[in-house]
Amino acid sequence: MTASAATLNMPAPKQKAERLVSLEKYFQREEKALYKSEFHNGKIIKMPGGTFNHDILGTKATTLLNNFIDDNELNYFVNGSDMKIRIEAFDRVLYPDAAVICEKPIFYDNRKDIIVNPLIIVEVLSDSTDKFDRCDKFEFYRSLETFKEYVLIHQKRKLVTVHTKQSDVSWLMREYKGDEAIAILYALQECPLPLKRLYRGLEL
Repeated sequence: MTASAATLNMPAPKQKAERLVSLEKYFQREEKALYKSEFHNGKIIKMPGGTFNHDILGTKATTLLNNFIDDNELNYFVNGSDMKIRIEAFDRVLYPDAAVICEKPIFYDNRKDIIVNPLIIVEVLSDSTDKFDRCDKFEFYRSLETFKEYVLIHQKRKLVTVHTKQSDVSWLMREYKGDEAIAILYALQECPLPLKRLYRGLEL
């Protein structure tokens, strides 16, 4: 039998089983890590690095939300991209680009770096995460009882998509396009997000 024939008759090598980690192990690793990772049902997945536009859009959205809350003396808090969200129903820990909390944060397992009660979640869409943010991530977030509004900010064009939870538990999607558009966040006292201010100075 030739070597090539013998090779063809050899059993296929066994795939190495993917090693899963506990949630506590993930927390321990994340505290020391030089980069952010999310926890997905036992798997630790490194987050891709953000672009200049991604960072600016996330920061501007946070600023506009904070300004509205302060100007109207509302009892809400805005977190940026360092705060994690625990999704118990799907065994996930996710980093949003921003999150709004109503009145008082509820922390997971008494940790001060992870919440379970976001009211509004903001994600800046990237090529590598676009589909995940629109579909799977939205499904995960919807399992949270406090979650009422999902804001998707596009990087390549002036477009903001807002999903708002209705009284019948359905979700209504609104799209806001161009400089003259003003996205409205109904879960936050009809907070306006003027696209002209959000995208000002950015090259798309």
